[in-house]
Amino acid sequence: MRFLYRKSYEEAKICEETELWRESRIENIRCCKEIDKAASESFDGYSLSDSGAESVIARFGYDRAMWVLAASIRNNANDGRFSEDNKAWAKSVIPSHISQKETIEYCSDCHPAVLNGFTEQVREKYARLGLLGSKQCVHSDEPQDYTNKLMIIKPELLTEEYRKPEYQYFYAADGCGCDPEKPGGLVFGNYLIDGDRASLRRGEFIGIADREQLPKWAVKRLEYMEAPQMKIRIFQIDHEKDENKLAFMDYDYTQSHGGVKAENYRQVYGGTVNCGNLEEVFALCNSDKLPPGYCGEAMSVSNVIEVCGGKDMGFYFCDSVGFRPIDFDILRTDHLDMMRIVVAEAVKAPYVAEIRRELQAMQSVVGGRIEPIYFEPDNDAVAWCNEEFLLYDYEPNRVIGGVLVRGTLYISGNELTNDGWDSRSLTSPQIVKYLAALAQPVLELEESPSLQEDGLTIIM
Repeated sequence: MRFLYRKSYEEAKICEETELWRESRIENIRCCKEIDKAASESFDGYSLSDSGAESVIARFGYDRAMWVLAASIRNNANDGRFSEDNKAWAKSVIPSHISQKETIEYCSDCHPAVLNGFTEQVREKYARLGLLGSKQCVHSDEPQDYTNKLMIIKPELLTEEYRKPEYQYFYAADGCGCDPEKPGGLVFGNYLIDGDRASLRRGEFIGIADREQLPKWAVKRLEYMEAPQMKIRIFQIDHEKDENKLAFMDYDYTQSHGGVKAENYRQVYGGTVNCGNLEEVFALCNSDKLPPGYCGEAMSVSNVIEVCGGKDMGFYFCDSVGFRPIDFDILRTDHLDMMRIVVAEAVKAPYVAEIRRELQAMQSVVGGRIEPIYFEPDNDAVAWCNEEFLLYDYEPNRVIGGVLVRGTLYISGNELTNDGWDSRSLTSPQIVKYLAALAQPVLELEESPSLQEDGLTIIM
């Protein structure tokens, strides 16, 4: 479908876009002729079938069909055979500064009563898309700052392929456009449905979304996107190497008995956790919701945490009270048996994790016995899930190898050894590949009007 140009000819000259204006005008004329033909063929003298409206929408899209219909009604606003509702609608579609003279070339010659019915059919089909509007926004008399707000994008900015309510949600993070004093500035953020980074102008939003009206999938995604994140590694003392019995001992005792020796530690986890500080990491690793792939004891005194980025980057010793920054050489730890994988949890963005190449760690990721999904022709990577993911009410997660997987999954490398195929770390190119491949989570959009037809819930 070709681009619909929505500016006047005078604006096109100023913006040096007259060629776009001409191309859109030609396509509008074609659409008008198709509307005349479709309306005529679908009207039997008594009733108007909706097959004509469907064919026009399929060929030219909603935007152009509605633009031409609106122009036709607006240029015949005094004709009483057009409903007042359709007349009011037509005024809202085409900006008032675009003259009727400019649109006269693509005004339909169809009988007004038939064209009125045809317009109602197109409008009804468009309404069934369930697109979001001002009713789903927070209303305020004061200019609003968009920083860290969930926004609703104007539907006309989305291409026909993505003209669905779930694609209208955009989480604004920063940018000059967030400032109400800078309406022309850019707003940087992420689409809620898949986390894709993008930038839009302030004027391209309807407003701030009313969180009380969000569907369940959007609430879950928003909770994840607003949760703090830390990339960490966790090290614990290997009891077989603990000659001085320093496991579970505080910092002062450790220092008086030889100090923190990295060679006595083994890595038990590495990955991204939804925590804002070390205390939250400690609480997480002492809960019943351990990070997927965590393979060690509950976190305790003498453990070492590495914060892998940000202003607090470094190594920290878990003391009896709080955490102490320390020097720690990871190369001297037992970490070579760690395996780099890509983990995908339901709703969340995929991330890189480091787990021990042990069955317990692998089962920890998926929450039970692991089941392989072979999806690469060369078998150089394998997806792993809980073998009973179809038997329990797990959330839908990702589609991989043609299989809809519920519950957490991960992808590891796969290599042929003398003993057969075995898991290994993913290579850097593989990590980039699978982070991109798993970027789109499967969401149950059960509350989206556009996906509720005939009582069916469609999972995308």
